[in-house]
Amino acid sequence: MDLNTMLPKEHILLQTTCPTRRELFAAMTEPLVASGIVTDGAEFVAALEAREQQVTTRLDAGIALPHARSPVVKRLGLVLATAPEPGIPFADDGATCRLFFCIAVPAAAPTAHLKLLQALAEFARNPVRVKRLLEVTMPSRVQRALTTVRV
Repeated sequence: MDLNTMLPKEHILLQTTCPTRRELFAAMTEPLVASGIVTDGAEFVAALEAREQQVTTRLDAGIALPHARSPVVKRLGLVLATAPEPGIPFADDGATCRLFFCIAVPAAAPTAHLKLLQALAEFARNPVRVKRLLEVTMPSRVQRALTTVRV
């Protein structure tokens, strides 16, 4: 799986200022709908929220990996978003995040995202790479920063 193919520049949202997690989910769903990966944005946002209510996808380092399986997802999709300091409130405890990887998973392939999720979680464990990614100002540089991710 080629991460650069999965993450075209249209799927990269830099310095987003969404005030809530739900608005962030809606913003991250828009490129998935525009590219035909998701057929119903509102239903996918609801699936992301439902998944987040089960168990948070927030990691300790201010990174979140929201993902959901849904019948409105036609193929595996990925959107990356960053937020300026202090971040976007993400967890029920008020914790904020600044780096988000949203994964759309087709209901027909419920495990299709596991290798991608594992690779992104591994990337997130390296604070130097994460810091570098958060400093990026152009989508093309995001793709370069993620070349170390092996899926």
